[in-house]
Amino acid sequence: MKRTVYFLLPLFLCTLLTFPARADETEPGATFPDGPDEAELFAETVNRGSCGNGMTWRLDAEGVMTISGRGVMTDYPTANVVPWRRYRLDIWKVNIEYGVTRVGNYAFSDCAALTALTIPASVDAIGNSAFANCGQLWDIVMAEGVREIGNLAFTGCDAIEQMTLPDSVSALGQAAFSHCAGLREFHARGSLDETRTSLFSGCEALETVTLPDTVRTIGLRTFSGCESLTDFTIPSRVSVIGPYAFERCASLQSVAVPERVSEIENGTFSNCTSLRSVTIPDSVYNIKQAAFEQCNALRDVYYTGTATQWDSISMEDFRDQIRRRMIAVHYGQAEPVSDVVIEGIRISNGRVTVDISGNPDEGSTLFIAAYDDEGRFLGMQSHAINDPSAYTVFATEAHTLTAFLLDSRRRPAAAALSQTVPE
Repeated sequence: MKRTVYFLLPLFLCTLLTFPARADETEPGATFPDGPDEAELFAETVNRGSCGNGMTWRLDAEGVMTISGRGVMTDYPTANVVPWRRYRLDIWKVNIEYGVTRVGNYAFSDCAALTALTIPASVDAIGNSAFANCGQLWDIVMAEGVREIGNLAFTGCDAIEQMTLPDSVSALGQAAFSHCAGLREFHARGSLDETRTSLFSGCEALETVTLPDTVRTIGLRTFSGCESLTDFTIPSRVSVIGPYAFERCASLQSVAVPERVSEIENGTFSNCTSLRSVTIPDSVYNIKQAAFEQCNALRDVYYTGTATQWDSISMEDFRDQIRRRMIAVHYGQAEPVSDVVIEGIRISNGRVTVDISGNPDEGSTLFIAAYDDEGRFLGMQSHAINDPSAYTVFATEAHTLTAFLLDSRRRPAAAALSQTVPE
């Protein structure tokens, strides 16, 4: 059965204005005449100084911090020695100009009033704890070019609700986005090889995470305490899932362990109190202590191998748990896969048509998310799959739309699909 759901996007009128080119929008090597920049013309300088070889910082009376120069910022050993430390409660916006290649360690840690941040394409790396505990930071523009985000770089940034990384990012440090209390969505589309220790630990509001298929390792406690996580697919190339990687993911209902994994580590899924089913591949030979401890809702285990292979797996306590809780083990199969497919998103004259084939179960919900041309999340609306004339209006013009479908148990019912909106 094919179902078609329609959405309407608003049309917007805009006036095109022409401005002189800014330095942070030009190619490397561009030169400009000496003179005050735009900020200096309109705001009094509060203080300024050096922050590296050939690097300068300037704070104006409006609370805007500008980092200029060509090269790397100083890596500070602690937040206490950063030269603008005494102004940390006055800074509300940070503009890093084109030419800067690295944001230094602890550079803007504890800037409690900081709300807006611009990182240009020239920046290759963001240092350890660079924006740690910036509790009001939410408006982040991060251009393609950033490759590495350091340890604890954005930990404690409670106001961030949605984060989409540039495709250029290939390394995320330990606990880089840990304890971000407001973070609900996280999307990485680049060439990450691993998620390091405690990457999202303590992100209690985190609901949806997408990682690229290049990921091979899910590190120790990566998702520990992500109590709202409901929509996550472990990338197929993952071969190592660290201890306690998903502990206390209390909303996680179903999980499929990839075929390359050989061991399920200590406490990996412990205290996942809503977990109802798990698929375990025949590549697994060892399920360690407390791997599924306190998963009291677990009812079905789907094992892709035979009963004989299952009996040969070393299980420190899981076999006894299965017997005591009367968990059903299904041999020779993975968890049944839905036949539902989002076949396409067609956009014409502001009208969006989503084509869905298959038979989604009663209570399934279609979601449409909108992103601007910087990859920033604009808005999302949900619609019952049986509503054939649903329409949505976003607050601003969308560049990309992503459609995804959840079944009545809030599990992914089809692979997500994205489409660029024609100009």
